[in-house]
Amino acid sequence: MNILKQISFVVVVLFSITAQAQKFSETIKEERKFPSQSSDNLLVVNNVYGSVIVEGYNGDTVKIEAEINIEGNNQRQLEQGKKEVNVKVESNEDIIYVYLDSPYTSFDLETGRYSHSSQWNQMRYEYTLDFIIKVPSNTNLELSAINDGIIEASDIDTKSISASNINGPITLKNVAGKTYVNALNRDINITYSKNPTEESIYNSLNGDINITMQKGLNADVSFKSLNGDIYTNMETQTRPSKSKIKKKEGRRGTKYKLDSNTQFSIGNGGVQLNFDLLNGDVTIKE
Repeated sequence: MNILKQISFVVVVLFSITAQAQKFSETIKEERKFPSQSSDNLLVVNNVYGSVIVEGYNGDTVKIEAEINIEGNNQRQLEQGKKEVNVKVESNEDIIYVYLDSPYTSFDLETGRYSHSSQWNQMRYEYTLDFIIKVPSNTNLELSAINDGIIEASDIDTKSISASNINGPITLKNVAGKTYVNALNRDINITYSKNPTEESIYNSLNGDINITMQKGLNADVSFKSLNGDIYTNMETQTRPSKSKIKKKEGRRGTKYKLDSNTQFSIGNGGVQLNFDLLNGDVTIKE
């Protein structure tokens, strides 16, 4: 009987602690304009916990919406989070910077260098910060996130797109431009409205890379993977003594499977596309 009473007491205490959790949500909106409609205009977004979603449109204003969600075990922790988790928007000539601002982050406007170092013994709350941003469709992008979120960009036709996500996927839809993507632990999915015309780099540690090109791609491809393969439904030519190729007929046409550490050409060859993975496959299709 005494044992049963003790167990019941513990359950009640745990429920009581959980019931004290406090939550706070806030949406911040801001608009900025580039000095001119230059093709060198660049949006840089740095996030730590949360998503970065960017959409291109025909306007000339950068429209920023940031949703902050904070949770603490009590009111004191919640107030600490409300005080420390903020959003900053700064400009330097043709660059607009949007980033998480907190006591654990630092940013240098002159160099554009951003860094974050969480102090878990001081930060007792949990938070997410989600960015939804509309930009002129010809804006160059440099997007980064670390935890608990996705990176997504759509309807962008520009010179350069860069995206890095450590623990989330990267999705680029209806985009054009020189591309650099790096995802450590999730997949990368890209659909091009125009095929790349400049050297592009695609890196993944533990995820697949899936790319849809427009017809008529002419490219030289470099592929490295420790535990993965590369597939394509386009006509390929391997470079002498560099790789082995297997041809397979399927319902969707001919597929080519190539070994790791492979170099080959698609079409007549041309723009350099570099793939570097550890545990993942690459699919390039039209």
